[in-house]
Amino acid sequence: MENLAIKAALTGNWKEAVRLNLLILKSDPKSIEALNRLGRSYFQLGLKTKADETYRKVLKLDKFNTIAIKNLELIKTSKIVRGGNHSAHTPPPVFLEEPGVTKTLSLIRPSEPKILSRMHPADPVVIAPRQHCIAVTTIDGQNLGRLPDDLAAKMLVFIRAGSEYTAWVRSVEPNNLKIFIKEVKRATKFKDTQPFPATEKLVYAAFTPPELVHTEKPDVSSTEDQDQPNILEPEELAEQSES
Repeated sequence: MENLAIKAALTGNWKEAVRLNLLILKSDPKSIEALNRLGRSYFQLGLKTKADETYRKVLKLDKFNTIAIKNLELIKTSKIVRGGNHSAHTPPPVFLEEPGVTKTLSLIRPSEPKILSRMHPADPVVIAPRQHCIAVTTIDGQNLGRLPDDLAAKMLVFIRAGSEYTAWVRSVEPNNLKIFIKEVKRATKFKDTQPFPATEKLVYAAFTPPELVHTEKPDVSSTEDQDQPNILEPEELAEQSES
């Protein structure tokens, strides 16, 4: 049942998520995971009061629960829009693509679906440099995954020189978290170097116009006849010698 509830949240099927989490809570009323999922589902459906009440139930069980605290604050500041299975809050305008300065990518080694399902599009995440990689975590430090190794290697050089980045959740799917990264400060050392240069290469394929494509094999018989030496029969040789 829990896996189905997580899948419903990850696929944005919020009405089904409400139904499944309520069933879980019937047998386990103190399930903080189910309450948090239920609160999020209500919020996504535009049911602000129910979402608020659900998250407050979480805080009665765990007064330091960061998920409930964060989402109660989000409820206060977000504009709620009822819209079926669509997102209930309007993400801030942070996904403006700027060539060389922003990048959208999927994390490698993503965390378990239970953790990913707690994330919302437009949630801020933390770019956390490690010695040989860059982890991406929630605000309260839960691991979400890592940046691809080739990008991480380059960004580590920029970060150690003084560059700074911010990032948000772009989309959440089962076993896949896509984030949007933006450079907010560039190290003086790299003032003329973009952190995310375009790497796409154009691939050109040879093209032959249809009118130049021959479906029939060329007739080479005449050519072969022209290339062959003029061989005379014995009788013809004799006549030539007599003359």
